[in-house]
Order: sequence, then C-alpha cells, then structure tokens
Amino acid sequence: MAAKGHQQQSENPNNVSGRSMVCASLACIAVTAPLLGMMGFSFLATLILLVITLPLLLIFSPLLLFVGLVFAGVLTGFALAATMALAGVSVLSWMYREIRGSLKAGCSVTAGRLGELGEGVKEQGQKV
Repeated sequence: MAAKGHQQQSENPNNVSGRSMVCASLACIAVTAPLLGMMGFSFLATLILLVITLPLLLIFSPLLLFVGLVFAGVLTGFALAATMALAGVSVLSWMYREIRGSLKAGCSVTAGRLGELGEGVKEQGQKV
C-alpha cells in the first residue's frame, strides 16, 4: 500500500498533500514572525525617537543650516587646496624636466614665444 502511494506521488509531481502544506505554512510563520516583530519594533522605536527629537530639531534648525553651509565651504576649500596641490606638483615636475633638459622642442618654443611676448610688451610700454 505504501508503495502504491509513493508511486502515485512520483507520477504526479504537482499533487501536494495537505500535511506538507501545513508544514510549509508553519515553517513560513516560524521564519517570518520574528522578522515582522523586529520590523514593527524598529518602526515604533523610530517614531518615538522622532517625536522626542522633533522639538529640538525645530529649535536648532537655524544653527544646523549654518553648520551645513560651513561644512560645505570647508569641503570646497579642501577640494580647491587639493587641486592647487596637484597643479603645483605638476609645475614642479615640469620645471625639473625643463632644468634637466628632457623637454626638447616644446620648452624652447615656449621660451621663444615668451621672449617675443616680453619684447612686445616693452615696445608697447615705450610707445606710451
């Protein structure tokens, strides 16, 4: 008889017994109930903390605005300083290569153009 019941279940895999459905439902409840309980507790704690801190937030909001603006200014200053440091290091690298002579054509062309520009400025200054 047990072999016949096993044979019927193997022939039709979609046939699920009521006992397996009850076991699956109990397992689902055992897993999800604590999760739902923790979610509810977390939501309740968040609401309580919001109710407690809301008056403080409203009282100190003007200060928080200016603190945020100062913080944004500080971050902008650090970004600007980092950019200037990068530019300074690249200029020092360029000067080092210039002194060592590793820049060939670009440097002499730049120096020649700067000399011409300086002479043009001197001539304009003498005309005035």
